Amino acid sequence: MKTHSAKADLYVINLNQKTLSKSLLFLLLLIIIQSCQSDLLIDNKSIIKKIDKLKFSKITFEVSIDADENIIDTLSIVKTKTDDNGKTLYTIKEYLPKVDGQIIRQSYFRSNEDLFYQETAASEKFKSIFQTFINNDNVIENAQMISIGSEGTNDTIFMKYDYKYNNDEKKESLFITSQTDSINSLDYTEYNENEKPVLGYLILDNDTLQKRKMKYLNGKMIESTYELKETFRIRVYTYDNNENIKTIFLKENDTIIKASETIFDNSKYKNTELIITKDILNDTVTKRKKITKALQRP
Repeated sequence: MKTHSAKADLYVINLNQKTLSKSLLFLLLLIIIQSCQSDLLIDNKSIIKKIDKLKFSKITFEVSIDADENIIDTLSIVKTKTDDNGKTLYTIKEYLPKVDGQIIRQSYFRSNEDLFYQETAASEKFKSIFQTFINNDNVIENAQMISIGSEGTNDTIFMKYDYKYNNDEKKESLFITSQTDSINSLDYTEYNENEKPVLGYLILDNDTLQKRKMKYLNGKMIESTYELKETFRIRVYTYDNNENIKTIFLKENDTIIKASETIFDNSKYKNTELIITKDILNDTVTKRKKITKALQRP
């Protein structure tokens, strides 16, 4: 699973606020929902307990570098647990440097690498927990999102998943509905013949806040478009063969502008990915490296 956190537009959360507004919480939920993708529900606790007993298999350092590729700073550290087939079951990502509001994110995945539990914490000020619940057919039926503030206040959103299937029993569409005292939410996704999402809408109280479209080539995403209502803008992302974001285009007032372009190079160093991003709007270039080290497992 990729984490543009699924290729969705990122929303900035003010972690110094005592609680998240419900509308912002729905948008955070959208990011996580798009990175996940009826009968007794399977208990997540037993799966988590089993994963917790596993040893870490690798660790990845993301660092910023200068023009001569000298390390400037460490941006994040990710520790990963995998199964015997190399599939990711668990990651813990620590964002650096360690300052007030530092984010630590733990993610648990099923054997098919679908995210089913994610906990995000920023020191003691904020924590969010998202998890999905599947039935015996491994189909998601329900999910919940809990947001906990610094004074113990929390918001909980419950979601209902409703899949529609075609005559070949392949996914055709998904309706995710949720309701609180003040907001009704609907996230709709439409799938192609390969069960890849191609169209989606986020609707709050009958108001469409986001429309998204995805294109594929040979089963891999090559382009996605997000149309956002507030403030109105359109963002278009293109992807490389590994589904990393390659270019970002912005469209405002019928004008399309290339905002940034990124090169991912794995050929120069062993177990190292060089990432060069050109911010065209601000006329800057940043360089990063992701350095992965295998860990010995008994």
